[in-house]
Amino acid sequence: MSLKAGKEALLRKHYTEAIAILTEYSQGCADPTSKDYVQAQIWLVSAYKKTGRADKAIAICEQLETYADPQLQKWAQKSLITLRAVLDEPSDDRIKRNEDVASVIKSAPRRYRKKDVTLALPSRYTYFLIAAILFTILAIVGLQFLIGYAISLIFTTTFTSAWLTAISIVTFVVSILLFFMSPWIIDITQKQYHRIQWITLADLDEKSPEAVEIIENFCEKYNIFVPRLGWIEDDAPVAFTYGVISNSARIVVSRGLFECLDDDEIATVYAYQLGRIRNKSFAVLTFISAPVQVLYYLYVLLSRQSYRAKSAKQIWQIAATFANVLYSLSNYLLVWLSHASTIVSDRFASEVTGNPNALARALPKMARQMLPYNQPAMPTNRLLESTRALGICDRQTMTAIGLAMEIAHVGQTDQDPYRVFLWELFNPWRRWLEIHSTHPLTGKRLRFLSGYSKQLGLVTEYDFAELLKEEKKLNKKRLYQNFWRDLFIQISPFIGVAIALIASMLLYQLFNRWLLLSFSLIGLGLGFMFQGSLRYPDFRKVADTDLVSLLIDPYASYVQGSPVQIPGELLGYGTDEFYIGYSLRLEDQGGLAFLNYIPNFRQWIIDPSNTIKNLELLCDRSVLASGWFRRGKFPIIDLSTLQPIMQDSPKHRASLISYHQFWNNIGSSVLVLLGLSILLLTSRLF
Repeated sequence: MSLKAGKEALLRKHYTEAIAILTEYSQGCADPTSKDYVQAQIWLVSAYKKTGRADKAIAICEQLETYADPQLQKWAQKSLITLRAVLDEPSDDRIKRNEDVASVIKSAPRRYRKKDVTLALPSRYTYFLIAAILFTILAIVGLQFLIGYAISLIFTTTFTSAWLTAISIVTFVVSILLFFMSPWIIDITQKQYHRIQWITLADLDEKSPEAVEIIENFCEKYNIFVPRLGWIEDDAPVAFTYGVISNSARIVVSRGLFECLDDDEIATVYAYQLGRIRNKSFAVLTFISAPVQVLYYLYVLLSRQSYRAKSAKQIWQIAATFANVLYSLSNYLLVWLSHASTIVSDRFASEVTGNPNALARALPKMARQMLPYNQPAMPTNRLLESTRALGICDRQTMTAIGLAMEIAHVGQTDQDPYRVFLWELFNPWRRWLEIHSTHPLTGKRLRFLSGYSKQLGLVTEYDFAELLKEEKKLNKKRLYQNFWRDLFIQISPFIGVAIALIASMLLYQLFNRWLLLSFSLIGLGLGFMFQGSLRYPDFRKVADTDLVSLLIDPYASYVQGSPVQIPGELLGYGTDEFYIGYSLRLEDQGGLAFLNYIPNFRQWIIDPSNTIKNLELLCDRSVLASGWFRRGKFPIIDLSTLQPIMQDSPKHRASLISYHQFWNNIGSSVLVLLGLSILLLTSRLF
């Protein structure tokens, strides 16, 4: 690198590039007293000062102060006075505000005056990460061995030691090949479906100077190469890292991430990805995510083919559904490792930036940006879905947070939307939702981040310290009574089958080989019937409410609906092959509510035209929705009735009645009748 190239980079205001060129030139210069070397040091001081790294500029000036040249000494002394004054000034955080999302932030951004701090985290989380890495590797290798064993049974009926040795060797070889090929597989899928572009540190410096500083300091401290930086033109906020060796890691972000976050928040997102590189979890996640991504894109290809095919559409749809099921199940291989890695990486990001509040702001903002892609019966963003475990958060559990952030942004409510985190902090059902998520829930992560803020003496975002005090005010007895009641409702079909199994064992003397099947169908049907009767309580206790009140209720049930009545404007409806009935979108005074509508048999199966007509008539009109609210993956209202608040004329009168209880009773009755029929027929014939 030449001195001229460094000067040109400095004049173009590419300060990071200038630092790299001038540092390399200085290291290669044989005479540290030469004029060119001194000039390179002066320009380095200027570049470091422009990027806010006064400490490094001071170190160079202190070195130049020892030179014999009086003018150089005088310049160095004046520069030291200026630089030390800058270093002692309170940090301005170098934050670039995005006014479109600034109103979501309730408290002013606060950060520690220094970076590279040390924060306390219980050691069990580090041990949990190590155990998760080992368990995940053993799980994927064991799964490959079982697949090999199943294949071997096709060729032999006797499983000998030779077969065991052969399968073990093949499993070992395939695992090694998959491990080193996994980044290449992800490269191909991302390039094919998302047209990933590779950018330089200089390109990133124009978008987020602080992120570049974090990356450079990290690579210098741990003596590794700068990760390959990827960019995807997509509105969804995505950031993920992959690779198997630290020196060849990739960090990929989307345009949507930069549209919704400020500079300091972007820096913490990059720091989170560097944390995964540091704790080595990124290598194992890449190893397993590669075949998981292949399954997902196989599902995408089969789905496309099912729409294009002129014949045998059902076969393609069945194949696509099977691939989707395999993809969904395979994500569970990544859950525990991703959870452990996230907790440790959050701390790492807080330490290297000294700014846990920035990450605490970034996660809810990303949830708000994801909201268009996190709605029932709406097209899934492939980038968000395919990078669930590799990314910074799981889009499948971000809907409630996104809704609350949208409400906070609009500001059309007197209530505190940030109380939405209470459910994720204290409701017992949060653990069930977390088991099915590739990341810890946002509320849990913000709890850790608020703890880091307290360690640094900072005020927490969203008044999170006050939210944590709400635990003392909650009725724990009510929370857990509701949980055990809901759990009983949820497992009642399985209880019915268990009782049927016991009954068939007690009546084995009837010598009816169909007894177990018939009793199981009867038990399952009665269980579903009991479940439906409790899932939809009596509507005489219906309460007028709004979306904000439902979202911030820490007692909201995951299973049993709470009777509610909400006025609003019907925005639209949608459905797909994986969704039962119709999903309606209702905008109330605070935000967007989702309604689950199921017509009767004639309106849904035989002649849906009347249903579509009513939906079209009600769209963009003020309506009153009654139903049962549940807080699950999607906060949703199982619709009972939907009526216009004002009727224009008798000819345009339209209303909807949903039949959740009806379909539940029909399905459970069919199972009971089928079980009874089998029992009656087999008792006579056998």
